[in-house]
Amino acid sequence: MTPDYQKAAIKDTETLIKCGINTAPVDPLCILKKIPGVLVMTFEEMSNKTNVGRKELLNMFGCENQDAVTTVYVKGDNLHYVVTYNKLLASRIVDRALARELGHIILGHDGTKPEDVRNEEAKCFAHHLLCPRALISSLIEEGIRMTVETVGNITGFYDHCLSCIRQQPSVVVPAELNRKVKEQFASYVNNLLEFQKYAQLKDNSAIADFGSYMDGYVEG
Repeated sequence: MTPDYQKAAIKDTETLIKCGINTAPVDPLCILKKIPGVLVMTFEEMSNKTNVGRKELLNMFGCENQDAVTTVYVKGDNLHYVVTYNKLLASRIVDRALARELGHIILGHDGTKPEDVRNEEAKCFAHHLLCPRALISSLIEEGIRMTVETVGNITGFYDHCLSCIRQQPSVVVPAELNRKVKEQFASYVNNLLEFQKYAQLKDNSAIADFGSYMDGYVEG
């Protein structure tokens, strides 16, 4: 069984539309709190509610879940989720972790797929959520040079995370979904264009144009 990267990208795009996301950086915590059946709390809050020491709690979650973890339980005929995260980490790390856990929930991961497949799909979802390609596409169409630095300053998504996106296989997102996302971000893009001298920062490094980020991404 291999990860369904295309499904993850499409589900992400649908989530952006459903939640009316129209600015960047995208806040996954805000999205999680809007989903029925999802409870979000910090490790400290979980520790206080369960009377289990924070260090012991982290040991229970395991070393691979020190940034965030989702616990699933059944109530009636529905699945419910408790997403717990480490607020002591840097905000960009927390955002990536929460976006990943949101991906697990939106993609309906229930244990029927191997763990490595679930994790790859959730990470793909997170990458597309935090760095919407429809937004980047709109900016490229307007002539803004998309370097890694520029994209990072707009989305808060930097470094090896962008490399991970480039390593993922090609995906095709329906044109109608991309159109809707672009419409949602239209005002935001216009605002960026008005202050283009701030958005289009000088890139003095040897990093190539960020156009490679769009390679393999087809709009319908």
